[in-house]
Amino acid sequence: MTALKFPCRISILTIASMALLICCLYPAYAQRLEYEVIKGDKNVGHLVTEKRVSGDSVFYSIESKTSIRMLLTFTVDYTLNELYVDGRLVSGTAESKLNGSSRTKSKVWIEDGEYVVEVNGFKEDMGTDHIDYSVPELYFSEPGSRDKTFSQQFAENLIIKKDDEHVYTLYSEDGRNTHTYVNGLCTHVKLNRTYASFYFRLKQ
Repeated sequence: MTALKFPCRISILTIASMALLICCLYPAYAQRLEYEVIKGDKNVGHLVTEKRVSGDSVFYSIESKTSIRMLLTFTVDYTLNELYVDGRLVSGTAESKLNGSSRTKSKVWIEDGEYVVEVNGFKEDMGTDHIDYSVPELYFSEPGSRDKTFSQQFAENLIIKKDDEHVYTLYSEDGRNTHTYVNGLCTHVKLNRTYASFYFRLKQ
């Protein structure tokens, strides 16, 4: 696989920052999806994800907040940003907080032609294979024949399995996320965790 190459005088972070600015300020196409987080019959949070396209750049963002009460109340805040240029992931950041304290913080970038992922301060080289599909796109289109997607949160490719027509399950160390699609958009995500089961429901 050919390594990703960029002019030595211009860092990949500079390129990513410029593309991100252009993509956010001058989007040629933008899509925003809002979901309710449901547990049982109660609304316990929200998730908002956006996809902005400008020229050859695509910017994804996810922001969610979920509060689940068991013996205590647990509030999870999650944010993610990723930038693609020419169909390839070039940078990203994500953070998960539990009751206001950072639990997982990650970022991905390209260094010397190779992907580097850092999770909670620990770096891992991912090689030069182009990353062209990651978790945020699961909200905007069906995986189709794809059987994996990149997750910067876990610093690895996660397995996707097709369960039925327009139904796919994503597997991670946290549990299973089952995505249901209508007209190409994800309308429901059922999350199965050891501590609880809940789901995201697309607002109409």
